[in-house]
Amino acid sequence: MKRSEGVIDGPQMQFTPAGVAWLGVALVVGAIAWYKSINLVLLIVYVMIALVVLNGVLARINVRRASARRLAVGPLFAGERSEYGVRVTNLGRRAVTVAVEDRSRAGTTNFLAYRVRGAKTLDCTASRAFPMRGRFGGPVVLVSSYPFGFVTCQLPGDATDEVIVLPAPGVAEPDGLRRWVIRQAGGDGRSRKVLRRVTTDRAEVRGVRGYRTGDPIRDIHWRTTARRGEPMVREYDTAPSPELVLVVEAWLPPTPTPADRDRLEAALSLAATIAVTWRRAFDSPITVVVPGHGAGTAHSEEHMRAALAPLADVTGGPEVEAPSATVFAGHLARGARVVVSSRSNSPFAGALARSTGKPFATVCPTDRLPWYQPPKTA
Repeated sequence: MKRSEGVIDGPQMQFTPAGVAWLGVALVVGAIAWYKSINLVLLIVYVMIALVVLNGVLARINVRRASARRLAVGPLFAGERSEYGVRVTNLGRRAVTVAVEDRSRAGTTNFLAYRVRGAKTLDCTASRAFPMRGRFGGPVVLVSSYPFGFVTCQLPGDATDEVIVLPAPGVAEPDGLRRWVIRQAGGDGRSRKVLRRVTTDRAEVRGVRGYRTGDPIRDIHWRTTARRGEPMVREYDTAPSPELVLVVEAWLPPTPTPADRDRLEAALSLAATIAVTWRRAFDSPITVVVPGHGAGTAHSEEHMRAALAPLADVTGGPEVEAPSATVFAGHLARGARVVVSSRSNSPFAGALARSTGKPFATVCPTDRLPWYQPPKTA
């Protein structure tokens, strides 16, 4: 089994506060009994010390009969609650009870695996949310002080898997976002086949249908309503939203201030919001490119989170190199192109246009965006 880095690969013994107190009492009483030659009391002291030794032996055997590993968790958004935990496997034939500490960068989480039967596996989980983006790893440690609690034995587990936490998304009004993107970035004036669905955009009327809860009152077709004796609303045709190509410029000055870092985090949250809203509301593919960290295309919710995974690793810098057209794998010609930057009036879109031959629109979290609401900060 692969052990976590930075942890000694082997059992470690440590006295608990109760064990220290127990030994202290035993030594003091033993010294007095030896001085006064009270053999019966000395025998009791020897038993007390033997119990400490027995505790260490049994605790060591207990942890060596088990293994633990962090459960793989898909990319999460900061602030999103999810099941998170460890998997404990009993390597022996007798039931074992151990504690497991997941000492990640986000803090230590304790789990108790109670009486795991021989050759069985138990998943210990807890619901928690990670407050910030990043990759959260760290040691996973098996702990046992069985049976008396005088000595603790610790054994490192498998901490290979990390928890990837994406920037916290805000809230975007889907139709407002789509209108802004198409107006700013466009799709080279092309549209695909007409998608028949109800929309708030005033395109050509396709027909009427029965009223549904939430339909705008202004869409009611009053003549048909009067004739049918029940509310009827207009139904419109609209073209599908184009594929979206999203490029994230994680810019920071050479000596960034806290305000500069806050703008970077705000830009990453804006990028995550655009991707999440576009994918969920319009069911269109999204290509996310983070220069220096890779690119990915999302055709589903799971793929979208994987495509946004590079945002967990972004640190920012003064030099962001514009990727070439080959990085986009042919998606440039099929969709709207947007750059999310952490600085206003960024020249990065121009550099992208020169390297790819396609124009890009730029958006910054400091712009006035009526369709966007940033995530709430704790």
